[in-house]
Amino acid sequence: LNTFWSRPNSSSSFGSKLRYILTMVQTLPVFRSLSVMAIGSFLLALGPSPSADAFAFSTRLPTQSLSLRSTSTSLSAEPDSKKRVVVIGNGMVGQKVMENLLKIGAAADGNEKQLQLSTFCEEPRAAYNRVKLTSYFETRDPSALSMTSEFDKEGKTVWYDENGVELLLKDKAVSIDTEAQTVTGQSGKVLSYDACVLATGSFPFVPPIPGKQRPGVFVYRTIEDLENMLQYAQDNNVKSAAVIGGGLLGLEAAKAAKDMGLESHIIEFADILMCRQIDQGGHNALVGVIEDMGLKVHCGARTESFVGQDGSTDMESMSPVSALRFSNEDWEDLPVQMVIVSAGIKPRDELARDAGIAVGERGGVVVDDQMRTSAKGVY
Repeated sequence: LNTFWSRPNSSSSFGSKLRYILTMVQTLPVFRSLSVMAIGSFLLALGPSPSADAFAFSTRLPTQSLSLRSTSTSLSAEPDSKKRVVVIGNGMVGQKVMENLLKIGAAADGNEKQLQLSTFCEEPRAAYNRVKLTSYFETRDPSALSMTSEFDKEGKTVWYDENGVELLLKDKAVSIDTEAQTVTGQSGKVLSYDACVLATGSFPFVPPIPGKQRPGVFVYRTIEDLENMLQYAQDNNVKSAAVIGGGLLGLEAAKAAKDMGLESHIIEFADILMCRQIDQGGHNALVGVIEDMGLKVHCGARTESFVGQDGSTDMESMSPVSALRFSNEDWEDLPVQMVIVSAGIKPRDELARDAGIAVGERGGVVVDDQMRTSAKGVY
């Protein structure tokens, strides 16, 4: 770690170095296998018989790991009829699904136009790279994060028109009728589908800490979150911020707060940072680098409440946050005017639940090894 962090490389950002650490310690081939199998099930659905070339990308996997059996949901019909795929969620995954489907459709029958792609996008702009969110502070330009090309005033890019993709901006999908095979948006728009893809992602988990409702308490998830933080810091003369959570996103959020010109504190419940990825030795090396950057680390912290300017510590007061209070013996309040919660994520599975699609005991949509849900035609 010391060798990596001290290596001179102007193109390696704080976030990219942290992600490099994750790459070293996690078994990524498992996730690559799942992705290939999921795309494989779409290949079969596109029918009638995709060419061998379309499967070329999967040859690096062991034969036994790619079991592409017949699917009960077939999109094959008359050659001239378009099949509609509705992608719920226009994040990084939803965008890549559509790009791959267009490529696969072309490889299967020589004409990707046999597919009609539509996507519901809850946010005010099309897909952007959420992994690089911290770099937004360097440019303040959303287009620098775009997954396709420059955003126009409406938040769209030319990719969607060029590929005939229907983009429904600021329109959250609110229900799925698996019998009628339709999806309804918040706008009231109803789309029928031959195949529906759930790419709804996750939402930030905010622990039930008293004071979480206060002005000055934020989550770190979207461009709008960052813009709201910047505006709040400017309007309220914020000098210091605390980030709840010392995982990968928490560390990036702390660096983002530092880039805003704030004194930045990392508050971690566990005894070490990134406790799911590194051990004590890795923690010691990482903390040394982080503290050299001017960030302050507090591990083993038991956050009791976010204290308001009026001294309140309840779940009702809307007095702006002014400090963190801990239950640790002999720990004093930490004065901060902003709190960024980065304590993990939870799956957005409410659409599936409401539609009667099977979900896991702890959340998330239940799928088979080809990413098919319990509902016909829903992936």
